[in-house]
Amino acid sequence: MSRHRGRSTPFVWIKRYLVPEFVGTGASLLGAWSGYATTGSLVVAAIVGTLAETIGFYGVIAARTALGHARSGRVRASSPRSRGGVVALLTVRSIVAEFVPAEVVDTLAVRPLLLYAVPAATGSGLSGWLLGKLAADLVFYTIAVTSFEAGRRLILPHSLSTRKAHSS
Repeated sequence: MSRHRGRSTPFVWIKRYLVPEFVGTGASLLGAWSGYATTGSLVVAAIVGTLAETIGFYGVIAARTALGHARSGRVRASSPRSRGGVVALLTVRSIVAEFVPAEVVDTLAVRPLLLYAVPAATGSGLSGWLLGKLAADLVFYTIAVTSFEAGRRLILPHSLSTRKAHSS
């Protein structure tokens, strides 16, 4: 991903979020369906769907972020014994900076409400969950992209050449 000044293009956001979104969506729908099939409860379906999406989405995000930091100049410049710890700390810092504001709003309020209310209002489980999920995603990505753009220096891996260029 290029490190240019100013805002990213929508292409950068699509590249960054599309695969995690597909994995999270599949997990959400499977989780909501299995929760509902097991209990017959829209409340359980909403909770299980929310948790499943979180696990699927962040599994991909964490793996990509850790790999990016592991390849970065900052980690390569650290001692071999400390590299795992440095990767872990940078990965956590990146994920927190980019996603915690969106997650607080999304997971604690918006997504469970919409995964419950939309299927209840439409009378349709799968299509209702999908519509609720898409509405929640709009809120989530508005906040996540804003956090990404504001925190790029904390979120993106650093290369040695980038660090040297910024220090001169």
